[in-house]
Amino acid sequence: MSIQTGRTAILVPMSETEYPAWRDHGIKAYAEDKAQSGYSLENALKLAKKSYENGLPQGLNTPDNYIFTILNATEQPVGALWFAVKEHYGKKSAFIYDIEINPAERGKGLGKATMLSLEEEVKKLGVNKIGLHVFAFNKTAHALYASLGYKTTDITMEKTI
Repeated sequence: MSIQTGRTAILVPMSETEYPAWRDHGIKAYAEDKAQSGYSLENALKLAKKSYENGLPQGLNTPDNYIFTILNATEQPVGALWFAVKEHYGKKSAFIYDIEINPAERGKGLGKATMLSLEEEVKKLGVNKIGLHVFAFNKTAHALYASLGYKTTDITMEKTI
């Protein structure tokens, strides 16, 4: 089943054949982001692998985790989205673990359309709150999320001495 709510983003559950390449790419991309944030590339890669192993121990069949291929209006794959539904103190919320639009497709409104499609998807799951982490260096993502009404809830800071 596909979900289309924006004008240009269609969320389609990821297939078993797509999953390994997405996972491997996601680990590499997460490690690169962590390295850009101050980790050694070796440690960042270990952390990224562990994060995916812990977050998706059963791959696509991990309960309460949802992984989608993002299609554009002409139904071409343009990215991927992974979120999980968690319950904290009796309230359900969704947390985005990975969202990526392919570099060649960025700047076309697909990120915003994807986020709006995601809102419709989580509503169907009885969820009315979405959280995410964004790296401090990713100013484009900060601007996108702020434009959609996301608020900063905390800031972690560090200093290398």
